[in-house]
Parts: sequence; C-alpha cells; structure tokens
Amino acid sequence: MSESTADDESVTRPADTMRGRAGESRLKIWFLITANRWLVTLVFSGIAYVTLLSLMIFGPSSIRRLLTTSAVTSLFSSVIIALITSITLVLSISQFVLSEEIDTLGKQRDQMRNETEFRRDVEEKAGIAVSPSEPSRFLKLLIESADEHARELRDIVTDGDEDQFQEITSYVDGLLEHSQTVSDDLTNADFGSFGVLLPVLNYNYSWKIFAARNLRSKYSDSLSAEADQAFEDLIESLRFFGPAREYFKTLYVQWEIINISRAVLYGAMPALAIAAYMMLVFDASLLFGSTLYGVDIAFMVVSAMYVITLSPFAVVLAYVIRVLTIIKRTLAIGPFVLRETEHLESARYDDLAEIEGEKE
Repeated sequence: MSESTADDESVTRPADTMRGRAGESRLKIWFLITANRWLVTLVFSGIAYVTLLSLMIFGPSSIRRLLTTSAVTSLFSSVIIALITSITLVLSISQFVLSEEIDTLGKQRDQMRNETEFRRDVEEKAGIAVSPSEPSRFLKLLIESADEHARELRDIVTDGDEDQFQEITSYVDGLLEHSQTVSDDLTNADFGSFGVLLPVLNYNYSWKIFAARNLRSKYSDSLSAEADQAFEDLIESLRFFGPAREYFKTLYVQWEIINISRAVLYGAMPALAIAAYMMLVFDASLLFGSTLYGVDIAFMVVSAMYVITLSPFAVVLAYVIRVLTIIKRTLAIGPFVLRETEHLESARYDDLAEIEGEKE
C-alpha cells in the first residue's frame, strides 16, 4: 500500500451507526436493542408456544400421558417454585439498586460536587453560562461544542499544504455530518426511553478522538500554533462525551432494572394464580377434540397456560438482552476502539512510530 493511500484511509469515516460499524444485520440490532421490549416478550412467549406445539406434532408423544397422569400437577408445581425463586432474585436486585441510592451525606455531597465541576468544565469549553439540565440537550451541547472547534480547525488549516488541508477537511466534514444526524435523533428525546441512548451509542467519539490525535501527530511539523490549539480544543471537547455517556448509561441501566422489577412483580401474582388453578382443579380430560394439524385441544390449553406462567421470565429475558448488549457495546471509555475495523488498519501505532522516527 502506498503512503498516499494510507494517508487517505487514516481518516476514512466509519459507518454512522453502531449496526454499520459492527457489521450486523438490521433485524438482529432491532431485536436486541431498538424493538419495544413488550413486543420482544411476546416473541419469546410465542417461540416457546410454537416449540411445544411443534414437538407435539413431529415428536413421539401421547395425549394419554397428559390425561391419565399427574403431569399437569408436576409441571405447574415446578413453575411455582421457579416463580418464587425468580421473584426473590428480582427483589434482591431491586434492593441492590436501592442501596446505591442510599448513602451518607458526605458521599452525596461529593457526588454533587463532581457533577457540578464537570458541568462547569463543559460550560467553560463550550463558552456558555449555564449548560442544559435535560440529558438529551446536554449531550447535544457536547456534540455542538465539538462541532464548533472542528469548524475552527477547518478554517485555520486553509493556509496549509494541499494534502494536509484535504485530509483534515475530510475528517471535519465527516464529523459535522455525523454530529448533525445524532443531534437530530436527540431532539425532543426524553430520558427513560431508548431514544436518548441509541444516538449516543451511534456517536463513535472514540474513533473521532483517535483520528484527531493521529492527524495532529502526522502534521505536527507543519501545523501552526493556532491549528495545534484547535486540535487540542477539539480533542478535549470529544473527551467530555465519554464520561457523560457512561453516566447516562448507568442511570439508564438502573432505570431498566427498575422496569424489569416492576414488570416481574406485576405479573408474578397472576402467574402464581394460574399455576395454582392448573394444579388444584384443572381437568384436561374434559377437553375433547383436536385441531386440523392433529394437536389435541387439551395439550394446546395446557401449553398456553404454561407459557403464560412463564411470562415473567420472558420479560426479564427481553430487558436483560438489551442491557447486556448496551454494556457490551460501551465497555471501553476513552480513545479505545475494541471492535476491529478496516478504518484502523492504516492508522496503526507502527505508522505513527514511523512518523516520529522521521521527526528525529
């Protein structure tokens, strides 16, 4: 690969979305992250029900076992045990979240001081008196602050050589275009909904910091003092985004855990009541006939009741897979890109070492 090709690729703009950078299908990302969690709960429940019916149709089975034995009682007695265990676990998790909110006055004051100092640093860098209090508007402020310093950098490097101007301009234009998309997505997004966090996940600030530092080191000999300071201001503005994202992500995860706990506790008593009914008085022998595909009505009813009693587990699964996916996508904070992409191949540390060697 020629040096000019490598230079061009070093600021090649990655995909604007998390899905595009990960190279995963739209359906997978929709199911794991963006889909309504109640819809995902229904999907999990539907999969369980269809699986049971499919096994009844295609597997070795006999309805006599259901009608003449205590299979129903045994099945739902185990469900009651599992439900009580899961409720206890959910309550334990809720207590853990609650314990995070109960703290001494000194620690609460330190937390308040740290958050206030962070907001002051952001306000100083952004050149405003008071930063917004809403999470979505505050994140937009961080993005707009980085955009402003990026525009200043582009205006300053107009006097540089052609290669330097084109490469830095390409980087700045890509940053501004992506920032506009993310800012539009954050408009009117309310905290508690996934509409705040998804644009934040799409904003790959780590790569933007890496690319800015790469360009700054590459053209350090030819950059003016004003351009070098503009790079520093841009990188500093982007660095604010990392702690802010992690803070709001933590609050969102706590929010989701509360939603999980409430949903499980709301559905626990109806599920326990259904399980008790199936054990105490339900008589599968009173259900006669079969469907067009040969599935006995008794088996369909028992399977449906069983899936309904499993709904608290489906709720937990639907929410937890999104929380775990979010945590996986945001493991690193700072200028670290954990996922290998072709956009980093030409900007390796060994290339930068060669640049440093040329300086010496």
